[in-house]
Amino acid sequence: MPKYNFSGGMPDPVSFPVEGLIDAAQQVLSESGRTLVQYPDEHGYPVLREVMVERFRKNNDVALPIEQFALTNGSMQAISLINQYFVQPGDTVISENYTYSGTLGCFRQYQANIVGVETDEDGMNIDTLAETLSDLQQQGIKPKFIYTIASNQNPTGTRMSLARRERLIALAREHEILVVEDDCYADLHFEGEPPPPSIYKLADFENVIYIGSFSKILGPGVRLGYLSASEELLSQVLSFKIDAGTSNLSAFIVGNFLKDHLWEHVATVNRILKEKCDAVKDALSKNSPSAFERWTHPTGGLFIWVKLPEATDTPRLWRMLDEQGVRLAPGRAFHSQDQEVPYLRIAFGFPSLTDIHEGVAVTAACVLECQ
Repeated sequence: MPKYNFSGGMPDPVSFPVEGLIDAAQQVLSESGRTLVQYPDEHGYPVLREVMVERFRKNNDVALPIEQFALTNGSMQAISLINQYFVQPGDTVISENYTYSGTLGCFRQYQANIVGVETDEDGMNIDTLAETLSDLQQQGIKPKFIYTIASNQNPTGTRMSLARRERLIALAREHEILVVEDDCYADLHFEGEPPPPSIYKLADFENVIYIGSFSKILGPGVRLGYLSASEELLSQVLSFKIDAGTSNLSAFIVGNFLKDHLWEHVATVNRILKEKCDAVKDALSKNSPSAFERWTHPTGGLFIWVKLPEATDTPRLWRMLDEQGVRLAPGRAFHSQDQEVPYLRIAFGFPSLTDIHEGVAVTAACVLECQ
């Protein structure tokens, strides 16, 4: 067990609503517990799907029909189902050059050819995306989809601007390419202006698959994510969901808690995340520029992306950090081409404030030792 755990996208254990979930469990099991002897509905527990509808309405100012939402075993199952339906070995998919390691692993599992597009503080660079699509077209290659985490990106913590979202949609339409929008971090907003509307909403819900999750506001252990798309497209993707349905027990409890406490709970999570994000930035500042050259300044999400000095011996650094009990995610884990790069990701939701300050200081000392 690491002493300083900055590795995973997990919220603070204190924010997990134990008592509220116990109350919800008692109520829903008393009322509906015996229905658990039956298989779940293919699309999932309706009460929790109504929470999805409300969540999307609040963040995007539009209410979608419940038929456009389906529950999955975490957002990773949603990503896997999309790959099963669309990707054959050798097919090309496009993503940010740095993106969620779990998604990259899924792409590789299905033997996709991953083409990364560079990012900056404004998210995916759409000029580069346009050049990439043009180059692929000249080679006779049509990507299966463009995958993006537009809001509070993992690992960089960046947020794609409205203008870039609109240009991405225009390019996808021009090239007749599907967009897969991973919006798992949509509710984790704790500073500044709210994120722009989702790509899914801006595209009028056409040719976009939208992915959401309850892991980032509750915890990955609940294993509840979801998909949204047009009814026809959703049905096609769900044809590969052959697990007999997502747990109604988990969905019953979470659905009946969140239907009454969603936004109260989200506010609690964001208050804690803001304090922790500020603590990481403060700790990084105390050890810059010798150990940390620069870092992103997220206004939401769970991650800060840190640039190390170019001279850093990164393989040695990861060994040293492991010996010191510091668990961090190396930049290579998020690189679309699996390259060793002088970056690390700090996930700040789980560790305590004390662990943040101590752990970043230990990390800085290890970086300096590896110059």
